Amino acid sequence: MKPRVHNVVSYTGALLVFAGVFAWRTGELGVSVTAGLAAALWCLHFVRRAWESAFVHRYSKPRIGPGDYLSEYAYYWGFGAWIAWSNTGRAQHARLVPLQLLGLLLFVLAEAGNAHAHHTLRDLRAPGGRQRQIPRGFLFRRLSCPHYLCEILAWLGFSFVTQTWAALVFTLVGAAILGSWAHTRHAAYRKEFDGQEGRAKYPEQRRALLPFVF
Repeated sequence: MKPRVHNVVSYTGALLVFAGVFAWRTGELGVSVTAGLAAALWCLHFVRRAWESAFVHRYSKPRIGPGDYLSEYAYYWGFGAWIAWSNTGRAQHARLVPLQLLGLLLFVLAEAGNAHAHHTLRDLRAPGGRQRQIPRGFLFRRLSCPHYLCEILAWLGFSFVTQTWAALVFTLVGAAILGSWAHTRHAAYRKEFDGQEGRAKYPEQRRALLPFVF
């Protein structure tokens, strides 16, 4: 499957599965403030990601194997169902508490940072091109993968808002996956841009995912 098609299907499916479970459950239980906000944030993220997949990203891989895309569908769609169920099946606060407001702010800022990083990466590659360049500016001054960090922070904020085990597990599993991807990409950058034979030298001060640490 082509990666653009795969990503659009993956993110749209996550959106639809969540919406289906959410609608079914709230038809029985009603919608709390927390559940409604959780639904809005989930939908905002996956609408943005589906749109970016269709119109922003430029892909280097020609195709994705069945094992990769089926496992991703199970991951996103399964967690989407669990998180929707969790947020509609428990007692919620009558109003947002400070931790939830902090989570909302963190989610919004991290989503904006994630989108900005994706546009920076898009602009490094011409349509149909596969040549890699060193990304610069914004959080790329310190990190190879600030878009992964922003993604983790967005879901951490989401966990603060929802205060469910489902959201926390989703955040932790996602952080482990993105941490591994960041390490791999960082190593690839350093190997390709080694400063030899006229090649650019990758900035030594950059880390994969966390400034000064990892």
